[in-house]
Amino acid sequence: MEHIEITSYDDCLVSCLDEPSVDHWRVRTDDPEFLSAFIDVLQEEDPVGKRIEWLCDQDVIKGLEKNFVRAAKASDLVTESTLTIRESTDAAPNTPTVLVSPERTVSLLPVGDGEAVQIDITEEAACERLWEKYQSEWDIAMPHSIDTPPYSRLVTMAEQKLGDGVGADIDTAYTAVESRSPDEQPEPVTVSLLVGAKHELLLNDIVDWAETSTLATQGTVSKLKQRLEEFDIIATESKSVGVGRPRQRLVFSDESMQSLPADELVAHVQGVLV
Repeated sequence: MEHIEITSYDDCLVSCLDEPSVDHWRVRTDDPEFLSAFIDVLQEEDPVGKRIEWLCDQDVIKGLEKNFVRAAKASDLVTESTLTIRESTDAAPNTPTVLVSPERTVSLLPVGDGEAVQIDITEEAACERLWEKYQSEWDIAMPHSIDTPPYSRLVTMAEQKLGDGVGADIDTAYTAVESRSPDEQPEPVTVSLLVGAKHELLLNDIVDWAETSTLATQGTVSKLKQRLEEFDIIATESKSVGVGRPRQRLVFSDESMQSLPADELVAHVQGVLV
């Protein structure tokens, strides 16, 4: 039996995850817009007790990993065992978006603006055949891990290591660049340095957080700090710590930037950062 309607990606995903008779979904898609909704809904819904698997092509996963924030949020889902990813060994350009389970299959035909024609199939024989097809693909696909550090780790460790409000500002700043194309996104370390200057943090503390969270090495942080200094966006002041050499504290070259919210801060220097 089929049911056809126009729906949003978000509503379709929530409906599937809330389906009490289905505890195992396998997703096949190369649609970036659907993929963004997929990651967001999984984070919001936290589908405990459900097996969620994503079968993807190499080009699609590479595209995801170019978007740092999206990749970090997907890494969260993998780390929490909410999502399992495998890379198909059989590339299939223009793959239709389908959500397959032994009990129900959903096919989505995009119509734009985050909406699609949703075709629901619940006929037992059809669902069994479709499940067998995608099970065969899944069995020979290669497990894929995302190298980007989990998003929650970055934000939580920033709050713990760098002080009250820093994690929230990093979250706000990262969110501000998330929807932009990868070519228009500043480096995540650069964004973090801007937040560091807003809070007048010690450079050593930023380096420690970046290395501990596996975001970046000391060399990368230093290189990007120097770039911001060359563009006269940030500067450093010496701070005595009582013993040993003075530490470098990050500040803005233009003091008026200090009062800008984290998202406006990134937008203010966007032309220089990219």
